[in-house]
Amino acid sequence: MRLKGFKNLLGIINKRTNVEEYLMQNPEKVPKNLKQQSLFLENKLGDNNRKVIMDKDEEGIVTSYPNKELKTNKFAIRRKTKYIPILKHKHEYIELIYVLEGSFIQGIKGKQIEMNKGDLCILDKNVEHSSLPLRGSDVVVNIILTPEFFDGIFMHLLSDDNFISNFIVNSLYSKSKEQNFLTHHVKDDSVIKIILENLLLEYYSTEIKSSAAINGYLLILFTELSREIINSTGDLIKDEQNWLKQRISTYIRDRHKDTNLNEMADYFHFHPSYLSSLVKKEFGKNLMDLLTDVRMSEASKLLKNTDMTIENIVYEVGYTNISHFYKVFKKTYGMTPKQYKTNIIKNSKLKAK
Repeated sequence: MRLKGFKNLLGIINKRTNVEEYLMQNPEKVPKNLKQQSLFLENKLGDNNRKVIMDKDEEGIVTSYPNKELKTNKFAIRRKTKYIPILKHKHEYIELIYVLEGSFIQGIKGKQIEMNKGDLCILDKNVEHSSLPLRGSDVVVNIILTPEFFDGIFMHLLSDDNFISNFIVNSLYSKSKEQNFLTHHVKDDSVIKIILENLLLEYYSTEIKSSAAINGYLLILFTELSREIINSTGDLIKDEQNWLKQRISTYIRDRHKDTNLNEMADYFHFHPSYLSSLVKKEFGKNLMDLLTDVRMSEASKLLKNTDMTIENIVYEVGYTNISHFYKVFKKTYGMTPKQYKTNIIKNSKLKAK
């Protein structure tokens, strides 16, 4: 049976849990560290499927991993437990935090951020975060999405070039340890608010969730979020894109002799497929064509300004196959390297007269 309206939904979501009843009656027994919290919640929840999976990564940072329920469904919504601080940790999944009522203080990457009613935060994988205890009047939900959730059709639908899809793709596939987060205020008259409420209604109305409906709501949510963020921070995003384009140009110019897509992706901490799409979007050419342009330009300069043999020039600009170099050069300049060199000498003699 589908819930009717936001008030009905809020009543269901905001029912006090056994854990919260216990914490209210026994405030002195609030767990003091994450391990104690994990055991406490596991015992109080009494559900193996929802067992909290916590461990330390190679750097000793407490990390939360998908539990049995999340691995099965690839998606979950949880209301934040009240009256208990959430100590510093990180996740191996993407998390959206949405404030339905009240406010709370969240610590992200060493910064304290106050989140109020209507605020939405998207946390990249592996972002260190914590939060102070929620009060009785605060209602905050966590929307959890595993990397597998974005596979297949959903990932294909998110292949549009927009701010949020790039954020998600980079979150899932970037090798960088520098992870990100973004915050956004959802206005009362916003399409995003309608989408979020319908997403929550779908999730809490029936025991069997419609994955098609959830996928649809999330796709529209990310699309609308991207539109709003670009409208409010368009110049900032353009500046960042221009800065990245310049970095890619410099890299190609400096490393044209011995680089390839995988090496370049490793350098920029991007997934190769993502970098390939990014290069195509920014330059209108694929990486191989850009490398060819730079190599041919360098070959032209060396033919004009040095006495290097053509064979040496071939290797100097990054080719290992001489016949392939000749083929590419002729296609670019309409003549062989030798003819090109001869024309240069002729023209310089004519100018000297």
